[in-house]
Amino acid sequence: MQRVAMPAAIAPELLFSALIVVALFLILLSTPTIILSVRASSKLLNRYRVLRSVEEMDENAVSKQMVEEWNSVKSPLSYTALLSDEIERLGTLRQATLHSEIAIAVLIFLGIYPGYETNVLIGIAALVIAVVLVVLYGIMNLRRYLREYIDALTEIDVNGDEAVARIYG
Repeated sequence: MQRVAMPAAIAPELLFSALIVVALFLILLSTPTIILSVRASSKLLNRYRVLRSVEEMDENAVSKQMVEEWNSVKSPLSYTALLSDEIERLGTLRQATLHSEIAIAVLIFLGIYPGYETNVLIGIAALVIAVVLVVLYGIMNLRRYLREYIDALTEIDVNGDEAVARIYG
């Protein structure tokens, strides 16, 4: 009968190095997606707000696309639909946000583990702070959209359109 040698235990340093690599990959794959999507979404909301503040638009002075966009944000019902679509699109970032949060937890765990040099701990802390700020930026942007959506629904309700209120309320 031949004896099978048991594999040696994995060294803690190798395990923690692998965890750092996994956390970095999670951050590299999710954080840029969050930043770019939320930045574009924030600009879009600001554009919607500016267009809604315009009372009258000279159709000859601006492009046809601008007039169509202005008409769509002026109507409370279509504005609510635009906001709903964007909220749904921002909801697709949940997976990237979850990956970032997992990476934060792993990095905090590794930062607590003794044995790392001060420079590595400073790098981990800076990375954790940066990722936390990105996640908070995404959450704040989603909340802005939700507040705007609620305000648009309130406007629909105030206008007294009960058929529309039944659909969205």
